[in-house]
Amino acid sequence: MKNNFLILLSFLLFPLFAWSQADKICGFYYVVEPETKEESQVEIFKNDHGKYCGKIVWMKNPTDKNGKVKCDIKNPDEYWRTHSPIGMLILKDFVYDSKNNEWNSGTVYNPGNGKTYKCKLTFSAADKLKVRGYIGVPALGQTEYWTKEDASRAH
Repeated sequence: MKNNFLILLSFLLFPLFAWSQADKICGFYYVVEPETKEESQVEIFKNDHGKYCGKIVWMKNPTDKNGKVKCDIKNPDEYWRTHSPIGMLILKDFVYDSKNNEWNSGTVYNPGNGKTYKCKLTFSAADKLKVRGYIGVPALGQTEYWTKEDASRAH
């Protein structure tokens, strides 16, 4: 009887554990773009369809040296070529893969070159998110590391 109860309890609790693991990606991340050294913050959240997305919520230098708002001039969407990238979704449609403990099947947009890549996300440490953008297969890609911030440090 005890064994049956424990088995039933584990089946009931496993989805809660998987859910909590999946949502641990939600939060704010400090990002330094490797080539330009631009500093920003990205918020990762779960959208209304249960997929994980990320948007730019802060930029250290939102204006250029002349005080003009920095725009994403390489963006294929005309709107972002004339507006601040704050609010722009750069991570889209990730799902949690509990078997591999990663978020995959999504895309990452690179404002540096105006291109979108397949992407997978994994934690390399409790506060380090490995963002791997690639074409075709992950081996043909580039990795960035974003630092998760606690809520008190959110910009």
